[in-house]
This record gives sequence, structure tokens and C-alpha cells, in this order.
Amino acid sequence: MVGDATAAQLKQTLGYATVSAFDSGNLTMVAQALHQKFPDKPVVIAGDDDRHLEIVQGVSPGRAKAEDAAKLVGGKAMLPIFAPGENSYPAGLDPVTPAKYREHQKTGSALSDEQLAALARMKQFIDFNDLATKSALGQEGIDRQVHSLVDDLIEKHSLAQAEQQQQDRIQGHAQEAMQAEKPKRRRALKVA
Repeated sequence: MVGDATAAQLKQTLGYATVSAFDSGNLTMVAQALHQKFPDKPVVIAGDDDRHLEIVQGVSPGRAKAEDAAKLVGGKAMLPIFAPGENSYPAGLDPVTPAKYREHQKTGSALSDEQLAALARMKQFIDFNDLATKSALGQEGIDRQVHSLVDDLIEKHSLAQAEQQQQDRIQGHAQEAMQAEKPKRRRALKVA
């Protein structure tokens, strides 16, 4: 569940239907509705990795909302992983804090051109569409990341379903055996 471009990218990559929540603010509602409609299907929440917002606001809404929604429906959150340096703040550059960023917004000072350029670069690498179209990892990167997680989740889900079916069969056989025993017990009581 993501924005339009990412939903299209994931559908193309996976070949499965995707649902777009359009905004992280309604992600939990969309996840709940999807889970209620398909309770026996695993839910994967693809979130944005808003690292630049984590630096300037103290929180990555895409990551936080994706993780919350996945937890709520027993699903799995999935975030894009970019090539080194693409969506990370440079280690040698003075750090930006939410307070410094607010001061910069008010006064136009407190941040250097290099810090602003680093934040602007990070904004280019947020979602799975960016991973496929802008990252050095490209389509191969999205293929590896998405298929790895989704294939593993589907395998675990299939094994859990098979185990549940086996338990249901065992329980069914036990109930059949108990039903077959009831007439024998009744006959034994009548004879006694």
C-alpha cells in the first residue's frame, strides 16, 4: 500500500495486485480494510523511507506509519534500501537537527549550502519507484529486495496454512473416532 507510482512499480515487479493508500495518514485504515476483506492473505505494507524528514522533523512518517499498519494487521513492512550514499546524510558533514532546521526556516541561516544540498539529494531517494528509476541499483535492486521479502512471506504463509490444514485433519479424525465410540459406549451402558 503506497502512492500511485510505487504501487505501479511494485505491481510490475511482483505481478500481484497492489493497493495505493496515497498518504501515510490513512495507511492503517486501508490496511485494516484490506485485511478484513482478505483475512487469510498476508499483507505487505510498502512504506517510504523519509530519512530526510527524520533528520529535519525527528520522525520518518513513511517508515513509522508502514510499521504501525503492518503490526496492526499482522503483516510485514517493507522499505526500500538504496545504494550507499543515495539516501543517507554524509558522515563528514555537520549534522542537521530538527531545531537547526526550524531555525533555518525562520531566519534562513543555521544550515550551510552543503547541508541543504545533502537534504535535497536525500529527498530524491524515498520510495520503491525512486529505487527502480533513480537509484544506481535500478530495477535489479527492486527485484531483489521485493521478491526476497514477498517470496519468503508467501512461503511462510503457505507452510502455516499447510500446518493448520494438517491440524484440522487430525482434529477431524479424532472427532470421527469419538463419534464412532459413542454408540459402543451406549451399548455397553445398556448391557450393564
